Amino acid sequence: MPMRTLTRVVILMLGALAVGCDSAGDAAQPNGPAGGKHARKQVSPEAAALTANMVSAVNTGTDSSPVDVKFELTQRPEVGKPVDISLVLIPTAPLERLFARFQTDDGLELVKGAETEQIARPVSGTAISHTVTVIPKRDGIFTILAIVLMDSASESVSRNFSIPLIAGSGLSEWAPQRAVARSTPHAESPENPAHR
Repeated sequence: MPMRTLTRVVILMLGALAVGCDSAGDAAQPNGPAGGKHARKQVSPEAAALTANMVSAVNTGTDSSPVDVKFELTQRPEVGKPVDISLVLIPTAPLERLFARFQTDDGLELVKGAETEQIARPVSGTAISHTVTVIPKRDGIFTILAIVLMDSASESVSRNFSIPLIAGSGLSEWAPQRAVARSTPHAESPENPAHR
């Protein structure tokens, strides 16, 4: 399965977990930091072209965000080798200041791009590019957490975005565990042919 397809599968899984919380948060806080108080603006043609092949990072919180985060891997991640992750932050509401920092799982070493610059008065709808470089320490599926801090005229908020990274064999290491999980409930079943 191609790397981009695997990445999209992991993103869809993360997104599905967040859907229920997002719905509840939006209902409870219709005028929250990124809700009814801020009208979302159109993305510029330049930003749309730049992010055409990118994937949206998953907002892990319960509120929507006045910033979209998209990413793309420049090459297939391999254990022990640095890999660049091209990121774009797109403000979709008026902001006074924007800043992001990045954290990684234990299986990843973050070697470059741990923080963005503090961007004053970013233009809504335009793309702000940033690159994070990590080195996978072992095969597996890992997460890079983007913590985006935003100041508007009335408040300061932060949003967390999840960026999955599949290194080496990735999903294949889960296969034996899934097989065990499927067989365990039937291990003591009288209908299991192994016990007849």
